Amino acid sequence: MTTLAESEVKKTRWKTAVNIIGPIVVTLVTLVLAIEIGFRLFYQLIPIEVCASDPIIGTYVCQPYFEYDKPVRIGYRYVPNFKLEGLWNPANPYLANSDNSTAPSDRDDSFEYRFVTDDYGFPNEPAVWQDQYDIVLAGDSFTIRTASVTWIERLEQFSGQEILALGAPSWSTLNEAEAIRQFGLDKQPKYVLLMFFEGNDIINTQQYLERRDSGLDWREYDMQDVSFYRRLLTPHFVTYLWQKLFPPEEETAPNYRYPVEASTEAGPIETVFKDVHLLPLSADHETLAASDEFTAVKSTLIALNEEVAAQGAELVVVYIPSKEHILWSRVWDPVDVNHVLERTVTVTLSDGDSGYLQWEPNYLSFDRFGETTQAQEQLMSDFTSEAGIHFLDLAPIFWEKSIQEGELYHYGDPHWNQAGNDLAAEAIWDYLESLDE
Repeated sequence: MTTLAESEVKKTRWKTAVNIIGPIVVTLVTLVLAIEIGFRLFYQLIPIEVCASDPIIGTYVCQPYFEYDKPVRIGYRYVPNFKLEGLWNPANPYLANSDNSTAPSDRDDSFEYRFVTDDYGFPNEPAVWQDQYDIVLAGDSFTIRTASVTWIERLEQFSGQEILALGAPSWSTLNEAEAIRQFGLDKQPKYVLLMFFEGNDIINTQQYLERRDSGLDWREYDMQDVSFYRRLLTPHFVTYLWQKLFPPEEETAPNYRYPVEASTEAGPIETVFKDVHLLPLSADHETLAASDEFTAVKSTLIALNEEVAAQGAELVVVYIPSKEHILWSRVWDPVDVNHVLERTVTVTLSDGDSGYLQWEPNYLSFDRFGETTQAQEQLMSDFTSEAGIHFLDLAPIFWEKSIQEGELYHYGDPHWNQAGNDLAAEAIWDYLESLDE
């Protein structure tokens, strides 16, 4: 009798536990599914802090609007006829660095943002391509809208010519050259512009080579060793909510690295540097020249120059300096200088005197970094001169103009503001006109 009573009690307890735990489990599973599915459908609602919490989340959940080729040639591009509209605030420091390295600010530079892609997934309006374009250009995120009027739109106004833009964020020289081959050379252009951004093009070259040689597409390569848990958005979102609801108490006042202040004739400029852009500026001339990355860039540009010439066009390599390069020599406060130097690195080659670029977190001295910031620019200038490739270096133009007039880049975002877009368009058109003289 006692055994039967005990059995009944256990059953009752089990049912009670199931009745309590069951709905909780169902609720949690439903909540996770709602977050995962809902935010993937409406990715624009994902907080930028969540996107910045992990590169996999930031690239493949917050930006689900890319398509990937296999085998890798251009690597990836936007989906065709994509549209994104709304307010965009390039003063948000998370656009440069996801860590808590920038002092809070009320600065808001928001403007009405409109970005569309054409029938092939490139940043052009109208969507339908023409059979012929006067200028074909390829670049990375500098081909995407960063101001109310982009430098490409302004260049069309200056020149009165038809322009086809081929580009996607973080493309390297190798992505860009392939895009020109596949989509640009048959358009009978007079000029072909390849935009070389010193902030990440050299680094991204190695990424391109790794993915191309793997036999996987770009996304497959990046996701091959990523755990299921890391692919979930929910843990990142829960962490974000927890920190918002229960912000950790700082035992000491935070020592913010940014903004740094640069001195100009137009007054001081407060700005945020992008830490990863300090990496290629830390490499010296000899190391860059002997790297696998630069070897690949050289061979790609030499071959492309020949292909462009065979079509009766002229190739122009346009050198885009980073904000860090342009403003570094104007950062004079010792605290700011040290904060920047702490994010520099020692760059070496994987095989000693050759190989791919690698780096260690051993920061450079003030004098050493002053030398290396010029190395990549000089390397590209010397190479293009020897190879007989037209080369437009925007670095001295932007350096001089920034001293005279102030901000040419956004406060938080590393791209050009409206003044920078206007200056780039003017400089490029002046250079193209000089080629006709």
